[in-house]
Amino acid sequence: MRTIIHFRWLLALLLVLGSLSVAQATHMRGGDITYASIPATTAGVPRYHVVVRNFYEIGSLVATPQTVATITASKVACATGAPNAFMVQAPLTQTLNSSLLSCAVAGPLYLIALYEVDIDLPAAQWTLSTFVSARPAAIQNLLNPAGQNCYLSAYLDNTTTTQDVSPVFQSMVQPVFNFNALTPFSFSAFDADGDSLRYEIIPAANTCSTNVPTVPSNFVPHFTLNAATGMLTPTATSTTSQGYYNIVVRVSEYRKLAANRWVLIGDVMRDTIYLLFPTGNQAPTFTTMQVNGGAPQAPTSAIVALPGQTVNVVLQATDPDVGQVLRFVSPAAGVVPGLSLTPISGPIATTQLTWQLPAALPPGRYPVLVSVFDNGCTHNAYEERTILFLVGSNAALATRSGLLAAAEVYPTPFRDQVQFKTAPNQGVVLFDALGREVARLTSAADGQVHWQPAPTLPAGLYLARSAASGQPIARLLRAE
Repeated sequence: MRTIIHFRWLLALLLVLGSLSVAQATHMRGGDITYASIPATTAGVPRYHVVVRNFYEIGSLVATPQTVATITASKVACATGAPNAFMVQAPLTQTLNSSLLSCAVAGPLYLIALYEVDIDLPAAQWTLSTFVSARPAAIQNLLNPAGQNCYLSAYLDNTTTTQDVSPVFQSMVQPVFNFNALTPFSFSAFDADGDSLRYEIIPAANTCSTNVPTVPSNFVPHFTLNAATGMLTPTATSTTSQGYYNIVVRVSEYRKLAANRWVLIGDVMRDTIYLLFPTGNQAPTFTTMQVNGGAPQAPTSAIVALPGQTVNVVLQATDPDVGQVLRFVSPAAGVVPGLSLTPISGPIATTQLTWQLPAALPPGRYPVLVSVFDNGCTHNAYEERTILFLVGSNAALATRSGLLAAAEVYPTPFRDQVQFKTAPNQGVVLFDALGREVARLTSAADGQVHWQPAPTLPAGLYLARSAASGQPIARLLRAE
């Protein structure tokens, strides 16, 4: 009986997939726009490298994506001509094959087209936008999607600061959710400036001033979104209609330009589709991580680091389906400078994430996305995990702000062991003067921390930080 039911679900899915090749213009599955400051070519005029990323349906009448993307830069909402707006052509520079979710014998599910151009943007509040028509016909929560544009935009306010790299969405996956084993999906974005990010779900846009009509009126019925992390938690049930749905997430970046003054300096959005599909293939799961050779811990733990430090994170995962082969992917490796992913052979699926933090990386919270996929069909199941790095400042080694007084650290200086007090049951990370992690400890129920370093650890200044917030706790001076 279960076999018959699964066959009926599969037949229905094939009908949905087949409907996507109905005669339409381009079958635009979504995309986004990002920007980054680059050296100016005209004195006093900020210049930016702008990238449009489009997701294209495969099998539509247009076999290849358009050769250029027309970008409108507007200082006034929805303006189209001088003096408040101008247009520029961004040529196609790359076409990427998205095969992450495909079975070994199948082709890619869609293509990713990149368009790039450099633009002068004098100080103003700019909206960068582009659009392509039309969307796939089988999107169930949009009214007449094949007759609607896919309008993409990004916002930049360079009146207060001209140097800005917009948040960049890390995931390249248009997700597939299994009714029988729903897993989270991450919209996390990397911000190279360490700005504070806020995520929200917004309606899909048809033009600058109009949204795409939705069916039902609740335009994205299947998720809750974490505004701080960009993590989507599915809420669909087995009674939800299977098929393709649209979702759009905007991430806004705020920068602290003065004491207690946070300013919105930009935002980007990702328009995408997802597939709800029942299958017996269960998703793999991340189990543990080890940071710089330390003890195994939950992959949800934050990692405290300093600019210039090299951090090695070993991740393991398992799959409830016996015999499936797992593979790890980090789309962040193409976004985050100094990041790499290296597989480790062994009986348990293992990989090592290595991040050589840039020496000039500003303090902040930096999410790094890692995914694990199985090789099941018809679509690979997966889990996306955001590894959070709390990056502090090397200047903290030379300041007393927020540190325990010397009298609260005993003895000072120390030789064999040292103790100090902090919050009860708090994770503590110890760094040397070069920002390298040397130990991880947990305070006792009374907040007491005892550290007895190895005899080979050299004399010098060490800094204790909170593993949760990255805030400095104490300076520890080891004598010869």
